[in-house]
Amino acid sequence: MAFKNIDLDENIVLKNKIPILIEDENWLKLFGDVSNKNIQHIKTELIQLVNTKKELEKKERTLQKEKTLSMKMILGISNAVNNEKQTHSVDLLDEYKERIEKINEELNEIIFELETIPQEIRELNFNLLKATVYYGYKELKTKEKKLQEVTDELEIIRERIKVLINEKYDYEEWINLTYSFLHGLLGSEEIEKLDEQIFK
Repeated sequence: MAFKNIDLDENIVLKNKIPILIEDENWLKLFGDVSNKNIQHIKTELIQLVNTKKELEKKERTLQKEKTLSMKMILGISNAVNNEKQTHSVDLLDEYKERIEKINEELNEIIFELETIPQEIRELNFNLLKATVYYGYKELKTKEKKLQEVTDELEIIRERIKVLINEKYDYEEWINLTYSFLHGLLGSEEIEKLDEQIFK
C-alpha cells in the first residue's frame, strides 16, 4: 500500500489527541465516503473491531450481573442448607457453583480479548490516519490546481463582463441621445411615423 511510504510518528496520535477517526464528524464528512480503497478497507476493519469491543464490553457487563446474581443465590442456598437444614437444595448449590465457573471462564476470555483489542484499534486507527494523510494531501494538491483554474477562468469572465457592461452603457447612451436629438428636431408624431416606416 502506497500510503505506508508516509513517515508519521506514532506518538503524534497521543500528542495531538487524535480521536478514533471513524467516530470523528470532520473525518466522516471529508473522508468517510471517498472511493479510495485503502481508506475504505481500513475503515471497514476498524468499524468491525470497534463494534467487537462494544459487544464484548456489553457481554462482560451481562456476565458480571449473572455472576453477582449467582453468588447471591449461593449465599442464600448455603444459608438454607447450613442453618435451616434444607439438604434438598444442595444440588441447586452445585448448579450455581458450576454456573459461576463457566461465567469465570467466559469472563477470562473476554477480558483477555478486551486487553488486546485497544492496541489493535490504535494500530488500525494509525494506519487509517496515514492513508488519510496520503490521500488528503494528494487531493489537496489536485483541488488547489483546480481552484486556480476556476479562479483564472472567473477572472477572464469578470474582464469579459466589464467589457460587455461598458458596451451596454455605450449603446444605451447612444440610443438615448439619438432619440432625444431626433425627437427634439422632428417631434413625437414624426418619430412614430418613422418608426413605422423604417422598422416595418
